[in-house]
Amino acid sequence: MKPEKSFTKIIQYLDKTIFNNKKFDIKNTLVITGSPRSGTTWLMEILRVIPGYTSLFEPLNPIYFPESFETGFRSRTYLSPNKDWQIGEEYLKKIFTGQYPYYTGLLESGSYLNMKFSMLISGLLYQLKPELLIHKLLGNKLIVKFVRFNRLLPWVVKRFQLRNIILIIRHPCAVIASQLKTGFYGYHPAFPPYIDIFPNRKNILDEASKIDVLNHSLLNKLKKIKTKEEILAASWCLDTYVPLSYPKPYPWTVVIYEKLIKDGENEIIRLFNEIGEKKVPHSAFRHIRIPSLLIQKDDHEIILEASEQLSKWKRFLSEKQVERILRVVSDFGLDFYTEDLEPDYENVGI
Repeated sequence: MKPEKSFTKIIQYLDKTIFNNKKFDIKNTLVITGSPRSGTTWLMEILRVIPGYTSLFEPLNPIYFPESFETGFRSRTYLSPNKDWQIGEEYLKKIFTGQYPYYTGLLESGSYLNMKFSMLISGLLYQLKPELLIHKLLGNKLIVKFVRFNRLLPWVVKRFQLRNIILIIRHPCAVIASQLKTGFYGYHPAFPPYIDIFPNRKNILDEASKIDVLNHSLLNKLKKIKTKEEILAASWCLDTYVPLSYPKPYPWTVVIYEKLIKDGENEIIRLFNEIGEKKVPHSAFRHIRIPSLLIQKDDHEIILEASEQLSKWKRFLSEKQVERILRVVSDFGLDFYTEDLEPDYENVGI
């Protein structure tokens, strides 16, 4: 048996054994969401130090959870807040209460054969971290982490009483540079094998046409996208525009990645206050400077230096690529992000 398949069987067995004997109250469930490569795993590792919490990783990824796509979810599902979708609601309720906590898809669909080996091994090793296993054994409250969830937020908040939802936003150039570098885009075909694919222009335009908060002028501007970075920029914009266009005050907490990097301790205190945790464990502050296992190896040292971490996209993207990305971002009115490393915090609108 191949080592990756053996690893997967071990993880499935451990998760099934541990989680099937637990009950999770949905009112204690925390959700973390953001675009792929925006810092969601890092934020999950920071919040998981809250006593009693364990985590559930990417339950809308069909490679891990094929039932999500069999239910009707897609790589970037959007639903109008007033739309009824009973089967989707039932699936998410099971997720938020920990009833689907173990990965079934890798073995059943054979999708693990199509994953990038390095990405697969990183993900499997991540699940076998001793710290993570301890949290699974002792935890009776749940953190659910997504990179395919942003556009569902207006629909979800009308249907579920979660403890809190944390939306993390990162500079689009940084997100896109990391996606291009790692080959991880968070998109999948509708049918097995659910390999990670690059979204094409038609994918983006089809998604945008279903989002009722977008006006015709914006849809027409989207039709001009052509290059890889413009396609990824449009995806980031849709991920960001939908939650930020919701009426304020937002029923979720917004975290800006750059602020978390530059002013980590104060941001951690603010975030813990937002979710109702009066005491911040010292280990939460320590995690600010600990890179996620899923970060690229050559970036492990960079994260220790804030300015280096925030500027690395400038060394990866060309001036033309940055210009194309920011033009799409500006079309969406999300131009609080510019060529500067940090956003215009006052105009983020949170």
